[in-house]
Amino acid sequence: SSSSFPLACRSLLAAGADVNAPASADGGRTALQAAAECGHREIVERLLSANADVNAPCASRWNGRTALQAASEAGHLPVVESLLRANADPNAAAMDDGRTALQAAAEGGHLQIIERLLVAKANVNAPAAEGWGGRTALQAAAANNHVQIVRMLLDANADINAPATENGGRTALQAAAENGHLHVVEMLLEEKADVNAAASKNYGCTALQAAAGNGHHQVVETLLAANADVKATAAERNGRTAAQAAAEGGHLRILRRLLRACPSLDSGYEKATGIIQL
Repeated sequence: SSSSFPLACRSLLAAGADVNAPASADGGRTALQAAAECGHREIVERLLSANADVNAPCASRWNGRTALQAASEAGHLPVVESLLRANADPNAAAMDDGRTALQAAAEGGHLQIIERLLVAKANVNAPAAEGWGGRTALQAAAANNHVQIVRMLLDANADINAPATENGGRTALQAAAENGHLHVVEMLLEEKADVNAAASKNYGCTALQAAAGNGHHQVVETLLAANADVKATAAERNGRTAAQAAAEGGHLRILRRLLRACPSLDSGYEKATGIIQL
């Protein structure tokens, strides 16, 4: 049972277990990272008192997490507090598919943890991980419709136009548009988000392409009113123009709206792109 965990931990330490035994290279965790990820504050405190390395690096480039990143991602505020008191680094870099502590908390919607990390001088503009789908803190919050967190990060001077990473990345506006988060889209546009920011090279999309492909009609209207480029080119790999994306998704109302917004599409262009006049 969970109540036996602290006793087991004490017994293992008393028997000479290495508190800093390295994690396996394939998704492993140190003892402290594992306890932090699962929210076991008493064990975290016991390991720290036994000189566990609070800033032990991630063992794996894929799915690796520091103790603070793991606790922040899972929303364990008491553990985050314990780790920060032990001088955990709030700005430890994210691994290939990972998140910094602040990015992880923003993605999960953990408002109190974000407040605590900002007090601890977490970098609000830490770069997104270079692996698949990296996100800055603002991009992560926008993607998941965490309105209060988006506002908090903007107030902390988050870069509203941080570019999308090369592999499946999204700007904050693209992320919100893709998921149909109209209020976040409106908030970001009001704060001067670039409505025509470039799409990620691989599997990317502009904000309009993202909204059109996912059938978010109100978001499409909002972006068009902000002068979104209907003719923006598709991403180099697996991209779609806005019209192509709408057609592929079967979003006839949006496709017709795009054709009205850009009459030049309604000529030979739709033949070149596989769109049939409707």
